[in-house]
Amino acid sequence: MPARDDKSTIYVDHKETQAPSASQSEEKREQPPTPPPAPSEPEQIPQCTPAAVNRNADPNHTQAHLDFWRNLDRETVDKYRTDWQNFIQKGAPGKPELQGRGVVFVAGNQDTFQRALASVKMLRHYGCQLPVEVWHLHDEPASNDTAKTLNDLDAMLHDLSEPHLARPIQHRRDAEKQFQIKAAAIINSNFEELLYLDSDNIPTRDPSFLFESPTFIATGALFWPDFWKTHTENRIFDILDVPCNDEWEQESGQMVIDKTRSWLPLQLAWYMQEHSDLYFQLLNGDKDTFKFAWKALGLPYHMTETFLGMGGVELDKFCGHTMLQYADEDDQPVFAHGNLMKIFDQSDFMEVQSDQEGFRERPWRLIKRYSHSKKETNLTPSFYVSPRGRPCMDYIWRVGQPNIQVDEFDSVLAGFQDAYFENDGLGGEIH
Repeated sequence: MPARDDKSTIYVDHKETQAPSASQSEEKREQPPTPPPAPSEPEQIPQCTPAAVNRNADPNHTQAHLDFWRNLDRETVDKYRTDWQNFIQKGAPGKPELQGRGVVFVAGNQDTFQRALASVKMLRHYGCQLPVEVWHLHDEPASNDTAKTLNDLDAMLHDLSEPHLARPIQHRRDAEKQFQIKAAAIINSNFEELLYLDSDNIPTRDPSFLFESPTFIATGALFWPDFWKTHTENRIFDILDVPCNDEWEQESGQMVIDKTRSWLPLQLAWYMQEHSDLYFQLLNGDKDTFKFAWKALGLPYHMTETFLGMGGVELDKFCGHTMLQYADEDDQPVFAHGNLMKIFDQSDFMEVQSDQEGFRERPWRLIKRYSHSKKETNLTPSFYVSPRGRPCMDYIWRVGQPNIQVDEFDSVLAGFQDAYFENDGLGGEIH
């Protein structure tokens, strides 16, 4: 049984002896006296090996596309590489007149508009004064009531089909999810520096400080990690002519981008999303098109070093349905991205209220994360489907890995759940 060391934190029992983390082993040391050893190389991301990488590859994406990767011949790979290189050589469209900082969302149907609206309200709840843009496809406008509420919150609606835009979208993919609109919304935004948020991504505090972080100032692009790594047989490495590294994929539900410095890689991300018939068989949706665009063009970005945590509930066992993303500057979540939460039933989250009759929705009971995770690649996230048919994430501990820590959600993010539902947030689906 796990042992509690206070009322809010559980440390899962593991052996005390652990292998040193990558960050510990790579700390700089003073040069020894002459004769020196062979000079150490600058800190680099480890090259990938199948044993280290493929155990962390997304099993569903791999199973669906492994045969496709293996059947791509050299001639076809060379053609795909030449195609994107020719696209870049033709040059990018002119930048719109860019001004200031702001937050960008994309939304469409009633559900995504309501979730985006709740996130805008949470920004205002935490005192964030940044202006907001919400982009949508032409055939998915907001209702009049939603449009008015957004306008009252200094959140402006924008139609992606307007012909004057740098990257207008006047057609939709033949698919349920329109991943291709993300890069277009960022490119078409009027902001010079922006925080992009998915509609189901909820700020847990004012995120304005991210624009002042040293890593963003240094690179102009701030990204966050995902649970998975890119499989070593994925031909994206050959097509983009980039090395395979033992590193986490990108979770693009939040990004901080300086468009002036990032204009060209944004075009390549847009290109990959526009050619989704190919690139979404390589990359799992839009998420890694951004990181790989920066890689292909050799441009700097910063991947947040703190690995993500999970917010969730106990069903038959722990079920993580929300990605918790951190800032490197402290140990508190900045974003709660409910990527799986929205496909749960509301009934999964109901609890009896102690102070009055009735029930209330409580999607977040626990936070599960590694006790230290900066720069760690030896971790084991795991996806499973619960006996109730719910999609869940969990962490598995293996020898040599950091301990797994479980906290009561409300002790870490006090008042967050109450504020979210007071601001018309959505949890699970209502049936």
